[in-house]
Amino acid sequence: MAGRPFIGSLTACLVLYGGSVAALDIDFEGSMELELRHFPKEARHKDMEDTFPALAGEFELGFFSPSGRHAVIIAPFARFDRYDHERSHGDLREAKYRYVNGSFEATVGVDKEFWGVTEFLHLVDIINQTDNVESVDGEQKLGQPMVKFSYASNYGTLTSYFLPFFRIRQYYDPVAGRPNAGFIVDDNTSHFESGEGRRTNDYALRYQNNLGPFDIGLSWFDGTSREPQLVVPFPPEVSGLANGLPMLQAHYAFLQQAGLDVQATLGPWLLKLEATQATENRYLPDPQFNNQPSLRMALQEVDVSRATGGIEYTFYNLFDSGTDLGLVAEYMYDERKNDAPHPFGNDIGIGLRWTANDPQSTAILFGGLIDLDTDSASLSLEAERRLGRSFKAILEARFQDKVGATADGVKDAFAAALADEDSVRLRLAYYF
Repeated sequence: MAGRPFIGSLTACLVLYGGSVAALDIDFEGSMELELRHFPKEARHKDMEDTFPALAGEFELGFFSPSGRHAVIIAPFARFDRYDHERSHGDLREAKYRYVNGSFEATVGVDKEFWGVTEFLHLVDIINQTDNVESVDGEQKLGQPMVKFSYASNYGTLTSYFLPFFRIRQYYDPVAGRPNAGFIVDDNTSHFESGEGRRTNDYALRYQNNLGPFDIGLSWFDGTSREPQLVVPFPPEVSGLANGLPMLQAHYAFLQQAGLDVQATLGPWLLKLEATQATENRYLPDPQFNNQPSLRMALQEVDVSRATGGIEYTFYNLFDSGTDLGLVAEYMYDERKNDAPHPFGNDIGIGLRWTANDPQSTAILFGGLIDLDTDSASLSLEAERRLGRSFKAILEARFQDKVGATADGVKDAFAAALADEDSVRLRLAYYF
């Protein structure tokens, strides 16, 4: 494996600076998971499956020096899906050397970073690429090669990132995979505005501080956008068809983005806000392809303001039952509204989170999204419960409840594309 020399060098570095292997503290943990996904509605094509069994596993191996200054952490992940070959994939979520000395911290290798505070949409979270084939909620991320330096003081924490390699976003199998939004994406023909492919020189800065009840984050990113623009290939002959569906290609543009995230903790109340101001080059709509962007059109610099925010309130010990109930309400805004290349132009999200606070860690999360321009609505349910000491059952269900239209009668394209892609996902995980 190509990663072995890299991982070996990380371990050797730890032994060199932290002492002998025998003196190291070693942690090992992981999980194995059986998964079954089912799509109850008829697929767009006879070759698409409706039930997908899969097996996944991940573990984390950590070596820590007695002083606590040095650490090597390795966390691989792999999944095998019976029918969706794009979901059969492996990834190094983490493979890093970390050095800590007082207020200074340095990390070299592959790592994961999460920024943000809101529940339904993470606008400022931009370091890692979304593992798009793992889950439709976008919460799973691919490991990102990086060099990171962080310094903490009484005035806050400042962290700098250098990101030398880009991870593309994967899409479901073009023949059998689901969910399918009415098109397929050819991962092998991705376009990069840099012209250098996956080798990049991306940079990011983040400042964090706590001011009384407020947790504040300011960020700056300069590099390749993690969210591709999907474009029609040109000339048209190269846009081959699979299952009768059009094939699109992913264009990764230069992106400069300033971000702000704030959370205020006021007793049972949480007030949350994320906002971004971004500049990137995007292909113009093409009249020849129903105003979809295509590679034959020119690139245009676009400035976009986006924001999401809301409240979360928790009822602790509800009706003296020992359980907690949290209510979440958030608003999502993109100044492009219906012209935005995603379904969060003018939407609200409402959620209920119930936790039993029992030994089995039972929890249920129910959520809904409503488009304020079209009245389209989608629903989701997530539930989990430990079974014994080592097992956990997780259930996820997602439904497109309503496909609406604007006041002018324009149908909600995003909702319509997923109207037949309702899904139920059951996972049984064993932890060791």
